[in-house]
Amino acid sequence: MEQMMSVQQTLDEVNELKLKINDKEIDRQNDAFKPQIPLDLTRADALTERFAPDGGGVRGIASLLILQAVLDKAAPGKKPCEIFDMIGGTSTGGLIAIMLGRLQMSVAECITQYDNVMKEVFPETGDIKKAFNLATQGEFYDSSNLESIIKKLIKDKLGDSEVDLLDEKGACKIFLMATNSQAANNRAPIFLRSYTNPNNVEDSALVNMKLWQAARATSAAPAYFKPLQVNGYTLVDGGLGANNPLGWLWTEVLGVFGPTRATDCFLSIGTGMAANAPVLQPGIIPSHAVEESYVSVATNSELINIMFRTLMDAFAPLVRQSKYWRMNVHKDIVNEKKVVEGGWLNWKKDAVTGINNYENPGALDDVKAALGKLTDWTKEYIVQEQTMIGECAAAIGRNIRGEK
Repeated sequence: MEQMMSVQQTLDEVNELKLKINDKEIDRQNDAFKPQIPLDLTRADALTERFAPDGGGVRGIASLLILQAVLDKAAPGKKPCEIFDMIGGTSTGGLIAIMLGRLQMSVAECITQYDNVMKEVFPETGDIKKAFNLATQGEFYDSSNLESIIKKLIKDKLGDSEVDLLDEKGACKIFLMATNSQAANNRAPIFLRSYTNPNNVEDSALVNMKLWQAARATSAAPAYFKPLQVNGYTLVDGGLGANNPLGWLWTEVLGVFGPTRATDCFLSIGTGMAANAPVLQPGIIPSHAVEESYVSVATNSELINIMFRTLMDAFAPLVRQSKYWRMNVHKDIVNEKKVVEGGWLNWKKDAVTGINNYENPGALDDVKAALGKLTDWTKEYIVQEQTMIGECAAAIGRNIRGEK
């Protein structure tokens, strides 16, 4: 009986202590006094899926074909907006994020619409005409035509071309990357979100953007289209700093869902491996060629892949469990050995293998190449990479079925 009384006394003391800790007067005097465990550390949310399509103009068709191959295995009949809880894209990848996430298209519908949009946005134009347009209009192609096409696409799906980008009720969160051209050298890319990130203070000038404005901003590749002027900002394509948005997707996941929210699939898909491009030096070489060589470095998508491919599987937070897949179609060039002479009187001849290279997948406005050779390459790639595609699909499928 005495032992039971002592247990009861202990419980009484604990309850009394709880009342003191939760006393409203104490809370008002010192909010930090009441210890709280962050919700992120205690909740048991479902595992999540994330998708990050690269920028690349018309070559985005390759991303969609690969995505279709993955989802046909993982969840036949389901739309991406029913599978991925976050999609982050840049440039053409941003447009894909809108079409799949916000407009809730199936991949098949998105491929059809994407083909049509690219043909309208990039009509067949010769180099001389593009140079003339750039000199007289400040852009290769008509940005007002791009705006009209985007607005029509949105209106056909949502009934209103002027809907806001912000959509807090959307189950599939999307973000697009853009660049502030007035301070691109010392700032992070700009996030254009369909949701609110509680850990980032949004700039009020950009919170109320229209959906079409976000699509227009992320697509404003320098020279190809004029920048978008919106609320004091001059926005251009985010590809100059985030052509592969995977790293930024991870930071968003941490900010929105917390560091302990498990993800069983980060899927990153490119738009075709670029051919080797040397960094040219100014001089007798035309300045535009030098500039293009610098742009090719700034839009290198593989750097992010190299940095994150080991990191994401090691952490995030299911340790050492495969959760990251990078898929990017490429056409290898078989290296030819070249003879290098050396030694006394050049008597010594060595066979030297050059740097690995890839065939050029085509320019970002080359519709003919994208719908021709790149599509063929992608179909071949899908056949060759069935093992990786199957592993990624299995991870997505487990989550959909509720398996761990």
